[in-house]
Amino acid sequence: MLDREFIDLQEALAGEYSLERELGRGGMGIVYLAREVQLDRLVAIKVLPQALSQRSDVRDRFLREARMAASLSHPHIVPIYRVGEARGFVFFVMAFVNGETLGERLRSRGPLPIAATTRLLREVTWALSYAHGRGIVHRDIKPDNILIEAETGRALVSDFGIARGAAETEITDPGRVMGTAHFMSPEQASSEALDGRSDLYSLGVVAYLALSGKLPFDAPSVPALLAKHLSVAPPSLATVAPDVPRSLVSVIDRCLQKNANDRWASGEALAEALESASAPARAKLPMALRVWAQSEDPMRPAYMAWSGIFTITLIFNPRRDWITLGLDLLPLIPIVVFHARKSYKALSAGYTLRDLRAALASWRSERREELAFDSTANEPVWARVMRVLTYASGAGALALFPILRHPHNMSQAIALASTIGGAIVAFTASNAFGVRLISPSFRSNLIGGIRSAIWNSRVGEWAAKLLTPRKRSGLAQLDYRPTEMALGLAVEELYASLPKAYRDDLPDLPDVVRRLEMHAAAARARVDELTALMALGDRDASASSDTSAAVAARDAAKRELADSVTALEAVRLDLLRLHAGAVDLKPITMVLEAARELGEQLDRLNDAQREVDDLARTLPPDLRPHTPV
Repeated sequence: MLDREFIDLQEALAGEYSLERELGRGGMGIVYLAREVQLDRLVAIKVLPQALSQRSDVRDRFLREARMAASLSHPHIVPIYRVGEARGFVFFVMAFVNGETLGERLRSRGPLPIAATTRLLREVTWALSYAHGRGIVHRDIKPDNILIEAETGRALVSDFGIARGAAETEITDPGRVMGTAHFMSPEQASSEALDGRSDLYSLGVVAYLALSGKLPFDAPSVPALLAKHLSVAPPSLATVAPDVPRSLVSVIDRCLQKNANDRWASGEALAEALESASAPARAKLPMALRVWAQSEDPMRPAYMAWSGIFTITLIFNPRRDWITLGLDLLPLIPIVVFHARKSYKALSAGYTLRDLRAALASWRSERREELAFDSTANEPVWARVMRVLTYASGAGALALFPILRHPHNMSQAIALASTIGGAIVAFTASNAFGVRLISPSFRSNLIGGIRSAIWNSRVGEWAAKLLTPRKRSGLAQLDYRPTEMALGLAVEELYASLPKAYRDDLPDLPDVVRRLEMHAAAARARVDELTALMALGDRDASASSDTSAAVAARDAAKRELADSVTALEAVRLDLLRLHAGAVDLKPITMVLEAARELGEQLDRLNDAQREVDDLARTLPPDLRPHTPV
């Protein structure tokens, strides 16, 4: 049903705009969908309620700030076409965005996907940065003032500079995206002077809600809500949205700092942090490779028990060495068959030996991280005592083993049985209480160590050739491969298919390529590590210098990565030329020489860096230089 205000406004704007329907209303205005007559386009008209337009101070401020906002021209800001008055109505005309507000999206469908939220936040941040650079603070960033265009998904900020001081003072449904008070910065809640960092706080609340579906603060009344914004530390986003990457959590948590100086200094800084946090992570290992890397024969405990029994038999009955040794090693046959079958399945899916090695290295790295997390640095005294007693009982049992061959009397047999029983109990109890009987570094090397040694040796190359079928039934998922690995595999295949005479003239090509690939992989890992650390946004006094050092280190790693990949690409192109009919080996020989020199140079740089790191570790903590990692 149309209200009187709609009719009166239409009469005032007749001939210029044709009102169609109301789009929404708030404490500072009513928005109508209309059609501009002359240009025949849809527009949105926001009108100051007549009750407020009677107040000259409100009307003048509305017009002044509407004209200021109309001066903004940015792809992610809803443009204002006109600001005016007509028959007592104060209004402005803006572009109509066909879509919905972020608030409507959240209310209807819940939290947004992480990637979509990060993209939306970047676009809003760009808009805020642009406005802040022109001295305009929005003061009312909330989901209902962020529009999402239906056709493109583009985010646009509306009501720039309009809602200054227009806090909605009623919360009818706590927990929903309702009033401005839910998104108000501490300095705005306490009526202090504002700058762009106030908008960044509000955007942090928006991000918190968009990612988790929850607000950092809620209360039954506006005063209680504002008090929380002023004095209560918000729970970290990680506590309510555990799936959000740590780097993005840190970016959002920093937006919600009480002190404006502890937040991002500007929209540009926030946009850069979001860009780093949203950098596409390398694809995870495909399912086939993950299953292969994690494969463990379920019968292994039984095989170990079998071998253990015959190992003890070997110790005490040396006269049957060969037969017992054969029985002792018998479980190796089903274990080898089990892993051969798993490897055949992975190779049949289209993967190569290089893929298997990469998958195994990735799995070992993850397991080592889990081991490091599980290994507590401060071990209690009782655990140390228990470890010593366990070792002592085991040593005593070993010392008494020779007696078992020729026990002199029953008392010796009983003593031996008691010692072995005590050792078994000690080892079992230590295991149950989590006492570390093997050092973490040694355990770390044990994880997948045998498999890694096999697959990275000539035996692994032979096994891969033997197990790879001529016709593969599967289509490998290759997007997980980094560029340097893809190039290395391409070069390997091209080199292997060259005539033998060419391969004999280029004998060191595989080694040069492997070194370049190794350097590129190390540089890429360094870039990823530094990017993640920089996204954490440390706020201590040394953050500025540490960040500069991290940026310099990351740039150096990026150059090393680019140089290594460029050299790999050059080798691949020259091999392609040979396959295309070129007969002159001079170009590829020169490329290989340059690649070899690059590899040696990177080796020297890495050796120098290791020496510096080793020297730094010998210095007292207060004399060690700050490093970005």
